[in-house]
Amino acid sequence: MLQFSKVQNGKPTMIPQSFHSEERILERQNCPIHYWLQGAAHLPLVVFTHGAGADHQMFAAQIPALEGEYRTLTWDVRGHGRSRPMGGFSLRGVVEDLMAILDCLDVQQAVFVGQSMGGNVAQEIVRHHPERVKALVLVDCACNSASLGWLEKLAVKITPAMLAMYPYNTLISQSARASALSPEVQTYIHKTMRVMSKSEIGTVLFETTNILRDEPEYRIPKPFLLLRGDHDNGGAIARQASAWAKREPNCTAYKIIPNAGHCSNQDNPEFFNTVLLEFLTHQLG
Repeated sequence: MLQFSKVQNGKPTMIPQSFHSEERILERQNCPIHYWLQGAAHLPLVVFTHGAGADHQMFAAQIPALEGEYRTLTWDVRGHGRSRPMGGFSLRGVVEDLMAILDCLDVQQAVFVGQSMGGNVAQEIVRHHPERVKALVLVDCACNSASLGWLEKLAVKITPAMLAMYPYNTLISQSARASALSPEVQTYIHKTMRVMSKSEIGTVLFETTNILRDEPEYRIPKPFLLLRGDHDNGGAIARQASAWAKREPNCTAYKIIPNAGHCSNQDNPEFFNTVLLEFLTHQLG
């Protein structure tokens, strides 16, 4: 049986490991943060952060595509997957959780790939820790600094009240159906969301929208790739994407993933992986 390190209170211990992946745990602020590494330590690191209600398995189709050329890190954001109990949750706190993981690994810089909420996290990383960022891949996410329309601002304000009225099972079922075209991906989202309580889901969604702010002059200071599914037409994502890409001098490309919904990397992994690898090759060589 292979072994891997468990980091607890700053001290590593050894626990069993499943074949191919190396799972580690970092205890932080009343939450065990689980993360998985694959690939040799000398390779460039690509960090994947999942969307709200999902977990690290969201990128199961991406990790094999990067094998041999890149080291990969996936993780369960606090409150999701195995990183429970939630403890305190904020998007800035999630950013600091991830920075703490990189510090444990003695990694100074990485490429950050984020889907939906994970894309919002990636934007906060480059804002507050630009020195840690080589490049970004922003997938199916809203722009943290774009001006919101009045309907979108209203939606942010009433989200907590709306969630309070939603039955738990209905909330999860509708969220899963809205997330993807593939029935298999919908089933996955349904399963991962049920790990969380209704209150936890509400907290995560509120904190994700609460990070949005009107800063039209802000520009992302690192190269980034912007992606969305062609059927991801809800909220601000589709409305913002084209204009966002055009005004950002460091946006190297804006790609629409065909035959894909909000979880575009899962709905159409073959197309997504091709675009991702092209970007990584260009940025990392």
